[in-house]
Amino acid sequence: MDHSPYLDLPVLPLVIALPRMLARIESELPAARPEERSRLETRAVLVRSLLAPSVPGPVSIERT
Repeated sequence: MDHSPYLDLPVLPLVIALPRMLARIESELPAARPEERSRLETRAVLVRSLLAPSVPGPVSIERT
């Protein structure tokens, strides 16, 4: 039985991966089409909430 090549990739801790993901999202925002911009902005809000210190209660990713 073959395994997925994904399993051969090194595991990156979230503390390293999340800031990189946010930087990539923010670099794509200026050139994004309007429909893509909305999705990227939502992803950026989510990643920022994951990077923020823990707060009691749920965190909303809805934009105002």
